[in-house]
Amino acid sequence: MSNFLKFLEKLARHCELKFEAEKFEGNDEYELAANTLNEINKFLYQKKATLPPEYISEFHKYWEENHEKVLSPKVNLNGECFAVAEVLEGIYKSNTIRVQLDTLDLTKEEIASVRFFTAIQDFNIDVHARSNPFEFYKRHPDCFKPERVKDNDLLIDELLNFLGAQSQRDKRKPWMLNSARLLVEEYDSSAYKINNVHNGDVVEIVKALTAKERYGFSIKKTHMFLRDMADLGVWKYKRNIEKLDVMSDKNTMRVALRTGILQFRIPLLASFLDVYCFQYSMVDRCNREAWRKVWEEWGRISGNQRPPTPASMDYLIFRLGKIACRPSKRFCPPEKEVSKKKLESLIPQDRLIFKFDRYCIFSDVCRPERKILNAPKSISIEGRTGWKSGKTNEGGGGGISS
Repeated sequence: MSNFLKFLEKLARHCELKFEAEKFEGNDEYELAANTLNEINKFLYQKKATLPPEYISEFHKYWEENHEKVLSPKVNLNGECFAVAEVLEGIYKSNTIRVQLDTLDLTKEEIASVRFFTAIQDFNIDVHARSNPFEFYKRHPDCFKPERVKDNDLLIDELLNFLGAQSQRDKRKPWMLNSARLLVEEYDSSAYKINNVHNGDVVEIVKALTAKERYGFSIKKTHMFLRDMADLGVWKYKRNIEKLDVMSDKNTMRVALRTGILQFRIPLLASFLDVYCFQYSMVDRCNREAWRKVWEEWGRISGNQRPPTPASMDYLIFRLGKIACRPSKRFCPPEKEVSKKKLESLIPQDRLIFKFDRYCIFSDVCRPERKILNAPKSISIEGRTGWKSGKTNEGGGGGISS
């Protein structure tokens, strides 16, 4: 029996039906395969004339309405959040964990400006991977001066080239221009003054930066920016610091899934099935909720050294996902422990993500069946390679092209 017929047999079992595969052996199988694939393709990706204009397929409409019911997210299903909190308490009670960025000898005003403009670009690239943006500032300060940036595409291109931000410039450049204009118009051309203008209120700063999409600040990027401003000693907040969340990215999501603080009915779907990113958006939200629940459970530990905000956990979790809990490389049983040479090459703070036995700190929390779970990916809705560009009708073809 072919793999395709076995696939149909599985589908039939899920529907509590009997599939007589022997009827379709030989040439009849290919007729069945063609008709089956055609129906799947029509449902997933083809737009019928009767569909409302905002949908690209029948599945798109179904997925929007039912993705959460289908995936059934659960936070802290069996007390996993407290178990994770206990591990973190063991680290934080004797260590101060902060964002590790080499800001050189820049002033607070200069640090704020660099981080403001680089935070906007922090998607699909690691803005610190190629080289140090703070060092780039010393050589090219005009790339970070709002009054110069707001009308100068060349300065923006210079910064984007340095960051390696080659993709999606149709988004990145307008964000730089508009965010620079925001600083000029509302904050006296200074990212540093944002905190004072809003009286150190985290909620008000987040509202201001995310008020309009054209500024380029999502909730995630804004929380990251505010966390960095606190960890780097640039700003001190007066109100609502506890509202800052762990930032959702592939690393913090992956660790959440593998520790079990966030669970779903099935392993998450590939981006090709997540039409218009409804799954990704839900996981983003649930991931933040799960890590906040860890922070709340942490408060139950007597004499705890819990940090003042969930966002203060973010950098450690992010680094753990990047170093110890990668998609296909994990330092936890039954895999090998991290080597002494690798461990010694890490900065002291990064070594904290490993226990004395050189396994990941969460190796006793993650159950075997969860250790291979991975974070979702998303396909842009807009743009040349986005969902809208791939829309097609009942004539077939279409789809997203690279």
